[in-house]
Amino acid sequence: MPTSSINWLPILIVFVAPFAIGVTMVLVSFRLRKNWIRWTTRATGLFFLCGFLAAVVSNAPYLWARHLEARWQPADPKTKVELESFLSLYSQRDIQPSESDWGSHHQLQSGERMTQYLLLWNAPLEVVYTSSNTIVEIHTSYE
Repeated sequence: MPTSSINWLPILIVFVAPFAIGVTMVLVSFRLRKNWIRWTTRATGLFFLCGFLAAVVSNAPYLWARHLEARWQPADPKTKVELESFLSLYSQRDIQPSESDWGSHHQLQSGERMTQYLLLWNAPLEVVYTSSNTIVEIHTSYE
């Protein structure tokens, strides 16, 4: 019987609870009679919805990177073209290893370069390529 290694409590606390509380408070506020209670309830509900939105925006790049990693890692890409066929919603630039969080220890050999992909424009993935675009190392710095 497979077991899940996901701890659902933090997900419920960070995402589901603020959204559910916010929506409930905003909807309930329309049925309240006193103006000050209605506006306080509505403002508190909007505060919870803003907290939910902030949690989604701050965690989306990491979750997107994990989703893409689950796709490319089992395929074990060997070239730039193979890896990029699994990636989407990213920007890229060549960097020095000293600019990498996890790949700073790597010494570039002759003809090698390190390319940083920013997945969902925020989660860094660094890849060392040879001059023929063969993958030498992959560093998941978004971890």
